[in-house]
Amino acid sequence: MEEAWNRHVRHRELYRQLDVVRAELKARTAWVAELTEEDLAEALRGLSERIDAVREAGGDAAECPDGTP
Repeated sequence: MEEAWNRHVRHRELYRQLDVVRAELKARTAWVAELTEEDLAEALRGLSERIDAVREAGGDAAECPDGTP
C-alpha cells in the first residue's frame, strides 16, 4: 500500500511540473498568435533564404570525423 501511495505522490508531482512547463511554454510562444499573415510570410522567406545559404555553405564544410552530416 505504501508503494502505491509513493507512486501516486511521485506522479502527482510530475503532473504538477508538467503543468508548469506547459504554462511557461504557452507564455513564451504567445507572441506567435499575434503575428499577421504578412509577418509569417516574411519570416518564412527569411528562413528559406537562411536554409539555402546553409546548404550552399555545407558543400564547403569538412566531413565530421564520425561520419555524421
